[in-house]
Amino acid sequence: MTPLDQHVGRRIRGKRRALGLAQDDLAVELGVGRDMIEAYERATASVPTDHLLRLAAFLGVSVAYFFPTGSCPGL
Repeated sequence: MTPLDQHVGRRIRGKRRALGLAQDDLAVELGVGRDMIEAYERATASVPTDHLLRLAAFLGVSVAYFFPTGSCPGL
């Protein structure tokens, strides 16, 4: 995957852990298996836009939180 996928995955994992959530918690929220959350966090799968939006809401962050500073003008 791309460096952006890696960055997004690290941000998901970091925020999830900071909130004391398990991968299973995110999986239930998105209606996917835990293995899909692991794939997002390890950047072996790209996170679909709809999942990123739902993750942002569930984790209490803006979508811009997942992206490197300056990579998403206008967000």
